[in-house]
Amino acid sequence: MQYAKLIENDIFPIPVGDEFGKMPDELSLVYSPLTDKAILVKQAYLQPMEQYLLHPENRKTLPEDVVEAMDALTDFENRKKPAPLAEDPDKYTRMAVLPNNVCNFKCSYCYSAHGRSGKVITKELLKAALDHFVDNKRVSADNKLAISILGGGEPLLSWDLVRFIIEYSNERVMQMGFRGIDINIVTNGSIFTQEMIDVIKKYKIPVSISFEILEDIQNLQRGHYEKVSENIRWIISEGIRPQLRACITKDNISLMKRMIEEVLEKFPGTREVMMEYVTDPERMTDPLDVRAFYEQYIDNFFEAHDYAAQHGLLLDCSAYRNFNLLIQRFCPGDNTLTAYGEISVCSRVGAPADAGYSASIYGKVNLDGSVEIDREKFNHLIGLNVYHYPQCSSCWAKWHCAGGCMVHKHTYNQAIRDEICRYMRNFCKRMLLRNLDKEYRKYCNMSLKEAVESI
Repeated sequence: MQYAKLIENDIFPIPVGDEFGKMPDELSLVYSPLTDKAILVKQAYLQPMEQYLLHPENRKTLPEDVVEAMDALTDFENRKKPAPLAEDPDKYTRMAVLPNNVCNFKCSYCYSAHGRSGKVITKELLKAALDHFVDNKRVSADNKLAISILGGGEPLLSWDLVRFIIEYSNERVMQMGFRGIDINIVTNGSIFTQEMIDVIKKYKIPVSISFEILEDIQNLQRGHYEKVSENIRWIISEGIRPQLRACITKDNISLMKRMIEEVLEKFPGTREVMMEYVTDPERMTDPLDVRAFYEQYIDNFFEAHDYAAQHGLLLDCSAYRNFNLLIQRFCPGDNTLTAYGEISVCSRVGAPADAGYSASIYGKVNLDGSVEIDREKFNHLIGLNVYHYPQCSSCWAKWHCAGGCMVHKHTYNQAIRDEICRYMRNFCKRMLLRNLDKEYRKYCNMSLKEAVESI
């Protein structure tokens, strides 16, 4: 492997010459994710950088600028550590709840549509799960707990259960002496009442609404534009600042900036927008088409992101979030209570008809409050991480991707997953170049492109 010593030390040469109108290998970004540093160099610098690690006794013979750069890129004493992996399923301080498998929408791309069994968790089983989760004998009361109320369907169709989760867990947190609890709700936005709004405001519950923002796209992919947009304006007028979560498909991929314009015009008071690319195994079958889709997604995301930032609005997605993290697993591994009373490692896998369900369930809650955990299976699932996949070992984006989303393993073939890996590398490369350009403009009073043209 070329530059094996650099890669062994998590320092990665990334060819970027083509970003500046040159041959790819003419210029490289040398990136050290664990020290959060990168430098743009000519090809001739790479071998001396490799020699810095191969023969430390000869460092004084290397060019001064190479030594200076490598001192910063290595900086082993101050290296950051990736977020730790979950080791004990009994010690989780966060929990996701899928209260039902019922929905009033028929979204064109829905990943959980096959799981619409009509199942609703019983209040007794839900109480048993909350008694187990909010327990100072299980985890120290010094912790702050978190619960996400999500959709294996539409959670607010089971408002009595959602309200119970909010009120009972808050009461129990106080009784048990915990530092507090954060609860959030993800909904399709079609069902709000004054009672719901009052409870959400009382307990300061963040609300995320799955909404395609543009009327024609919402009605094409999800429906019910008038009702959802009316509800969004209503809750904003009540002082609730929602996050809007749009799903990016081939139908709206070129409209991302327009979507931000629409949010600013029609839904001022929105606190954040998420634009995540679709998971759609029925339509995303051709690797070259998928590659083109992801390339277009990156271009449009950053155009929309910069426009949003100019107007004080945050646009986010999982790749943007993960670039700013160091992770060993794409998600930390969920403690998700399904409507069946079982525990899933993934909040997107919550019903027997969902792809990967049997592979994702590692426990169950009993009515007496006891929880059965298959620890061998839990350890296997958490072990599906950056160290497990051979293709991750020398990948420079591994600490931001960490093997990718488990759902993709169950829904896509290897050729499509390879394109997702390519997408992650390209997204991270764009982030690195943007960040480096920002530094050049700040400290050198020139753009990165101008700096390259000057050498």
